[in-house]
Amino acid sequence: MFKGIFFDLDGTLLDTFELIYQSFRYVYKNFLNKEISKEDIYPHFGKPLIYSFGNLDPKTIDQLIAAYREFNLLHHDKMIKPFPEAIDTLKSLKQNNKKLAIITSKLKDTAIRGLKLFDLEQYFDLIIAMEDTEKHKPDPAPVKLALDFFKLSPNECLMVGDSPHDMLSAKGAGVKTVAVKWSVLPWEDLLKTKPDYIINSFNDLLKITEVD
Repeated sequence: MFKGIFFDLDGTLLDTFELIYQSFRYVYKNFLNKEISKEDIYPHFGKPLIYSFGNLDPKTIDQLIAAYREFNLLHHDKMIKPFPEAIDTLKSLKQNNKKLAIITSKLKDTAIRGLKLFDLEQYFDLIIAMEDTEKHKPDPAPVKLALDFFKLSPNECLMVGDSPHDMLSAKGAGVKTVAVKWSVLPWEDLLKTKPDYIINSFNDLLKITEVD
């Protein structure tokens, strides 16, 4: 029986794709004089911004990250929403005494802001964000930190995510993986990581975790 359920945030629990795309588009258009497509940002999903802009001029990275965050925060609250069944699923898991964690590459303040917007923070025992580990997804460090916090073994936990980084991070820690079918990322990239489970809706997660 699974005792701990770890969730990615963006693209898994919260639909933030348009916000992320428009934030990148704003930076590229206004600071780099380039137009980018939605497909152009797929490789950046699940990565800290320092890596997303890491191939650009090191002298401008801090400015680009600051501009991204300023735009993102300005438009944040009106451009995100929970995925269908997310709230009811979290409530059911919590009522069945599951240990729940968020594992995200975002800054903690921004992650908490998104959760609080929909009263989701009440369901989580732990939030692991970018500043909590030196190494980030796809490295297993964040998942291992969650295991240590809950004092659970890898075979007692699941990682639910929408990107290959989520799957690889969990697999590196020995944790079984759940890929969400509503991911906007190329599905073949997720399949290459060989997720242990694939769910079409959050109701499917309740079946896997044996929660009624």
